[in-house]
Amino acid sequence: MDGPVIGRGGRSPVFAAFVLLGLAVAFAAAWALRDLLLLTFLAILFAVLLRSAADALADRSGMPAGAAVLAVILVILGLVVLAVILVVPTLVQQGRELVQAFPSLLDTVQKRISTTPFLADAWDQVQQQFNLPSPGAALSQVGSVVGIVTNSVSNLVFLFFTVIFLALSPATYVDGLRWLVPERERGFALRLLDELGGTLRSWFAGQLVMMAMVGVLVWLGLWALGVPYSLALGVLAGLLDFIPYLGPILGAAPAILVAFSISPTIGIWAVLLFVVVQQLEGNVVGPVVQESAVAIPPALLLVFLFGMGQIFGVTGLLVATPLLAVLIVLVRRIYVERCLEGIDKAGQAG
Repeated sequence: MDGPVIGRGGRSPVFAAFVLLGLAVAFAAAWALRDLLLLTFLAILFAVLLRSAADALADRSGMPAGAAVLAVILVILGLVVLAVILVVPTLVQQGRELVQAFPSLLDTVQKRISTTPFLADAWDQVQQQFNLPSPGAALSQVGSVVGIVTNSVSNLVFLFFTVIFLALSPATYVDGLRWLVPERERGFALRLLDELGGTLRSWFAGQLVMMAMVGVLVWLGLWALGVPYSLALGVLAGLLDFIPYLGPILGAAPAILVAFSISPTIGIWAVLLFVVVQQLEGNVVGPVVQESAVAIPPALLLVFLFGMGQIFGVTGLLVATPLLAVLIVLVRRIYVERCLEGIDKAGQAG
């Protein structure tokens, strides 16, 4: 009895067709669940940092790892409660006043621009060159993005519990992944997972340091300039700094607008403040806190960032940088070092 036709690789065309069909179904399922997958990656990112802090506490105190995770969570919740008691009331009040004052601030800034010839000419040229929307339209778009982020309660609940479960028992999930790899490659897979965890840990810890630095410096600088709502504007600048390139611009725009509503001089000083803060972050603090993370070429990051934003929206922007760092490690370790070098060695041996 004749069997199936065997191809050159020792597999039948039917088998190849099933493989292609399986890949197509997997890609379609991943695309349908893209938001869930991105949120899961974000949860892994937070869980890595939480577990790292818990492991450090367990090493110094001798307590079990699970108890250390719960202790770190309690400390974080205590800091949140303390912030709610000490900072949040002022922050909420300033934020509410800032939102209510924005229409009048826009009118004031537009009048100042129209009555200052060189500012009016410069603004007209910028609008014509880049086809920019009016300030009111741009701010409404920013407000819609902020609204999407702040109103995603279900996503936050999902993140909270997923992070806790991942941090409490990471070995369970690592072992599950290990069994999906051929036995001869399991040692390499475990080393790769450790490297990916270290990459995420280094990047995220450094990012938190830089966000805190930006928020504090912007708050103090605006307060020293006499700009109202300085605390709310500083917190906004620090949070948006999580998004590279685009975030600092979005964080600076409201503060500069408020500063220009006071006077052009204060507005120029506010612009200089953000320039100095970004220079400190990019050239002094950033290289120090991210020295152990993967170096990402700026042009590649910019393209990947905007691509993730176009395809996945706000969630894509949030995970773009750490996801690209992970992809760089995977390409380097699997494709470059294992595949290409293996082919080269086989060619030299032949």
